Amino acid sequence: MDLLLNTIMLEPNRWTSDHILSWPLVDLLEGIDEAGFKDLELWGYHVDRMDPDGIARLADALASRSMHAMCVGAYPSFHCDGPQDDAEVARLERVVIASAALGATIFKVFPGRVASVDASAAIWRRTLGRLRGLADRVGLEGMTLTLETHGGTLCDSLDSTLRLLSDLENCRNVGICFQPYADDDTSAAIAAFDALGDHVRHLHVQNRDQSRAMTLLEDGDWTDYRRFLPHARATGFDGPLCIEFTAAVIPSAGEAFDPKSVLGNAILDRRFIERLWYST
Repeated sequence: MDLLLNTIMLEPNRWTSDHILSWPLVDLLEGIDEAGFKDLELWGYHVDRMDPDGIARLADALASRSMHAMCVGAYPSFHCDGPQDDAEVARLERVVIASAALGATIFKVFPGRVASVDASAAIWRRTLGRLRGLADRVGLEGMTLTLETHGGTLCDSLDSTLRLLSDLENCRNVGICFQPYADDDTSAAIAAFDALGDHVRHLHVQNRDQSRAMTLLEDGDWTDYRRFLPHARATGFDGPLCIEFTAAVIPSAGEAFDPKSVLGNAILDRRFIERLWYST
């Protein structure tokens, strides 16, 4: 099992509309390295505006620290038209190019930005066409395409996810990035994980408390990872496991975002995962 840190946790502007970076990713590598994380999942917005020279500098910086960008995540919309769609296509291609240059082996995406209950037949057809084309594109670069189980996408329920996989069954390099989405119901999360079976290529983990605030993995009640992680291991899963969020990614009122505190909590989460994973 490769244990990854997702760089999204280190950007406080992660949910703003413009995604303007507080720091370039290369400036965060020292802290990540000191925290003991060598394998990364890069947030797509960390690289989508980089020119080739910037990508080369990032690749060199990663290599100098023996760090590896195993996965890059992107968040495309497939329902847009006209100039907005052109911009989406161009941005996605920039992330693909960056991912290939950085040596990523997994290209993870939201399967569109429309919830399954709101998706018309036309949106389904268009999304399937785009995902098939994207699978071919990243396959040329030696990457697997994974679809993240997430609200507001075509993988926001088990039924919709299984339907999407069935429609993409001829795309051999397509799988699932499983993130428990049945909050407060670990049994449902385990059942969904089992139903997806070998389609699950990597895992995202995060946890929240009753007020939906991000917590350490062992403190939240969104998912009981003391149950979920040993179960995943027992099934034979041995793919990348990515810590996506942890405590302190959203600072308390009046406090500044502190990457060192976030990384300190990510260390605690890593130790928790390792205790569960290697003691079973």
